[in-house]
Amino acid sequence: MRPKLRHVTPQLEAYLDDQLLPQERRRVEEHLAECPHCAQRFFDAQRVKSELGLVLKTVLGQPIPSPTLRPRVRETLEVANTPRRFVFPWAASGRVLNAVGTMAIIALLAFGVFGVIRGQLPVTDKLSPAVQSLRPGSGSEDISAAAQTPSLTPAPLLQITPMPVFELSSLGDTLPRFPLPPVPAGTEQATILRSPAAPDKAMEEKELPRQESQEAVPGPQLAGPEPPDGMIAFSIFNAAPDRQFYETHLIRPNGSNHLIFPLGGVSEPALSADGQQLAYRAWSEPTSPRSLLSSNLEGVPPHRVGGFWEDAQPDWSPTEYRLIFASQREIDRRWRLYTSWGDGTNEIDLRREGRSPTFAPDGYRFAFESCDETGNRCGLWLGDLENSEYDSYPFLADPLARSPDWSPVGEQIAYMANPGDNWDLYLVENDGSNVRRLTTHLAVDGLPAWSPDGAWLVFLSNRGGEWGIWLLHVETGHTRQITSLPGASFTPPERSPYGQRNWWDEQLSWSW
Repeated sequence: MRPKLRHVTPQLEAYLDDQLLPQERRRVEEHLAECPHCAQRFFDAQRVKSELGLVLKTVLGQPIPSPTLRPRVRETLEVANTPRRFVFPWAASGRVLNAVGTMAIIALLAFGVFGVIRGQLPVTDKLSPAVQSLRPGSGSEDISAAAQTPSLTPAPLLQITPMPVFELSSLGDTLPRFPLPPVPAGTEQATILRSPAAPDKAMEEKELPRQESQEAVPGPQLAGPEPPDGMIAFSIFNAAPDRQFYETHLIRPNGSNHLIFPLGGVSEPALSADGQQLAYRAWSEPTSPRSLLSSNLEGVPPHRVGGFWEDAQPDWSPTEYRLIFASQREIDRRWRLYTSWGDGTNEIDLRREGRSPTFAPDGYRFAFESCDETGNRCGLWLGDLENSEYDSYPFLADPLARSPDWSPVGEQIAYMANPGDNWDLYLVENDGSNVRRLTTHLAVDGLPAWSPDGAWLVFLSNRGGEWGIWLLHVETGHTRQITSLPGASFTPPERSPYGQRNWWDEQLSWSW
């Protein structure tokens, strides 16, 4: 007979904050499935973390109490909720006095809970520094305290900015019938795409290419076609002793304006089609919560997407304010696909196993990595938002194919594969025809992402012995390095919250 497990109540707070090793997490989950007592304590702890967090955000400016404080808060609430009998032999006047006394006791208990919480949380009465916009000339303007936000900092310097208070969005049950029309201009969803202070597109195209104040050194400018302008996003793991977390970088295709996204501890970036929004995976170190987030390029306002720490690999629709992403949130830890609006509302389960989804130019179809129900026919698959559960099908039977990215202007899909244990870039039509190898270098070439005009690919490579960001002109095969990353790491330590990760778990993005 299997020995009965002891109660896991002391480990619940660490489990909720994902501070346990994988084997410890499995032991807790197995015990919760068997022990009603611990399961009830787990649900109570979840309620304190989620429901009380909203109250704390409103009253104290802190969204979640600390792990050591939550048990004390829960015990205080249990005492406050314990029914008390007051026996008075009076008639009507006695009942009035009884009610007044009860209200006074409840008020005192509430004040006591407030005092306990207030004494444990840090004071948050200072606003973040004023932003320095990506637009030239805007850094010298005074910004009022009411509009202060985190700032983008030139690389390699990094200033860790506290995560602003999150707006927790409620998840809807269903989305409107597919295919969905673009979000009308003037609605709340349409306005979220652009920062209130952002210039119009024409002004942005005039100003952004030149920012001489940034002392960035572009990569080698070799003879050949010139890439289009825009912004490229990528992430590295900063292994410095005083950092030890992911950094997301923004850089122009000519190697200038190399900036670091103000929120530390985020990776897997995805830029929206207009370049105004960034979706990314937050790892809770040093920012929180651990979830998919989306915001403007200044890190505000950060919206939670999905709400599970296993959610990953976001991609923006080119036609509307929509994200598609993958997640291992289910107990079997299989990758599955989901979609929602960019602020996390109206999530829907696409009921299809897969990972690394990428939208087609129509914003309706998408490609992704997957296998069939038996674990066979692995490779790149094609689906759409309406019929993904039953009508998805493989178009490239190559189990080595990974990280697909659909051209924004056509039917070609770039991906990486490692036949012969050598990672290179490939191209394929969406019907599986015309497979073409784009690179043959002995170094690692991977994580391809298309330029907005569909003529170039940006990719990660360790050519020359160190990591760097490179460009490839698809038609001519011309390559150029736009920045080197000496000493950069793409492999975080194998511990919580990262688990086992490597460079191929990241993604690059290129947008206007």
